[in-house]
Amino acid sequence: MLDFTTVFVFSTGITLFVCFVTGLAWFADESGVETRNWFLASLLQLCGSLLMISGDVIPLQIGGYIGGIITTAASGYLALGYRQLFGQQARPGGVLLVAFGTGTAVYLTKFLSGNQQDGIWMLYFGSSINLFVAARTVCVGARSERLRFGRFAAWSLGAYAGTYLAVAPLALLFPVRFVEGKPVSVWLEITTIPLVLLNLTAFLMTLVVKLERAKERQRHLATYDSLTGARNRSAFYAAWSRRLGRSGVLAVIDLDHFKTVNDSYGHRAGDDALLAFSKAVSAVLPRNAVFGRLGGEEFAVLLNDLDAANAARHLESLREKVATMAIDAGDGRWFTITFSGGYVAFEETESDMDRIFTAADRAMYAAKDAGRDRVVLFDPNQLLHRDVQQLRSISVTASGSMPVRA
Repeated sequence: MLDFTTVFVFSTGITLFVCFVTGLAWFADESGVETRNWFLASLLQLCGSLLMISGDVIPLQIGGYIGGIITTAASGYLALGYRQLFGQQARPGGVLLVAFGTGTAVYLTKFLSGNQQDGIWMLYFGSSINLFVAARTVCVGARSERLRFGRFAAWSLGAYAGTYLAVAPLALLFPVRFVEGKPVSVWLEITTIPLVLLNLTAFLMTLVVKLERAKERQRHLATYDSLTGARNRSAFYAAWSRRLGRSGVLAVIDLDHFKTVNDSYGHRAGDDALLAFSKAVSAVLPRNAVFGRLGGEEFAVLLNDLDAANAARHLESLREKVATMAIDAGDGRWFTITFSGGYVAFEETESDMDRIFTAADRAMYAAKDAGRDRVVLFDPNQLLHRDVQQLRSISVTASGSMPVRA
């Protein structure tokens, strides 16, 4: 069986490697928020390991306990980095509070028991709690973002936490004894190397999840509008192409007088209005509706497998919800918005995207000409009549200027 010194020198070497890798990751990360805390976690673990093998300088009865407390803090920073990665509330003060609280409990146990109990089991238990928090954070975040390697990271963290939790009762039932300044405990020598290997696996999977998430975010930004969460123009057109063989309805929507909103309340309020509109779309329209932002305040909705009558009910519900929303301008003022929409039904065999988009767009402009805050079904006969009336109006207008729509 390996002796204590060999075991801890091996574990220190592995921890040094982890510290080096996470340090490089932090250096290469522009944001550096979660990777900084992962580097701090590995650095704290390295410091704890060094304290445990520096018995010739610092007595192990002191350095070992301090090293254990530092290692508990390291597991907390690992969890903290994951919470920051997935946008959850993260407080560094809580990590330090757990570490110092655990360390205080350990030393109080030694003092109150007259050195009969060493309290080391509390360090293992505290680390297991931190690691279970990390595993749960990864599990929830990876599931919501559909990260393939997130499940492996969650399992590795869970195994790491479970091993710490399994060692805690061993430390309680079979306290470590110090003989000539060195700890004597069979379970300590047996469990240290598996814990170090699990630690290595957890950190490497952490970096894998970080890389996968960065890749997925780049893919998301290439597909979705960063403000509203709607598909961008190219992604929406791609969704149209993939619907071949399915009938449905295409709607084009334009927010009314949106320039006036920006001029009167500021562009920040305009962004809030766009976001509020997008949330209303998600709340009202069917879950399988494809929602896209074509540009500015113009949007499109693809309602597959619906006929014109059913689509009209959904679009009218959306119109009513949007018209009743109160949007905070941020300066004590509130405002409302409306939209004009045009929609057209298409058959399964329809493949001419330009024709369908043009038809929906013409219906949308008909809604604006009719007074805005309404949705209009594309009707070629009615629109032809409207075009004729507009041409007659232009011919008798001295200025010859076209009406301006917004």
